[in-house]
Amino acid sequence: MTSLLKSFVLPAAAFTLALGAGVASAQPVAQTPLSQPVQASGSVNPSRPSSCGVLGNSAVQVLQVTQDFAAVDIAVNGTSGLTLLIEGTNGFSECHTGGGGSINAPGLLNQGTYSFFVGNSSQTPTSYNLTIREN
Repeated sequence: MTSLLKSFVLPAAAFTLALGAGVASAQPVAQTPLSQPVQASGSVNPSRPSSCGVLGNSAVQVLQVTQDFAAVDIAVNGTSGLTLLIEGTNGFSECHTGGGGSINAPGLLNQGTYSFFVGNSSQTPTSYNLTIREN
């Protein structure tokens, strides 16, 4: 085997092992302080009923706040009926709705880990663009 081929075989084997262990399906994790805004986009097929509309099955973004607190601006744009559920440390849960397909949610997050779930007021496939900025 040539050295070039070997350099691709070992990383590919490690990637295959990571897929089997579920690592590749983990949600992106951002950590404060944020030097750049965090951006995530895509689409979800809401199927999990909640008090915040019908959500996708997994978080679209995870944010780990490492300092005592972080002042953040959260913006989501997407399909009409858009919902955003933020779940965090110590039972934190906050629901935001955007009837016109736009949500702006400034706030303070205490130290801990926060998961961002996108959904819709109905079971409609939902496109989204999520941006998290630290002030």
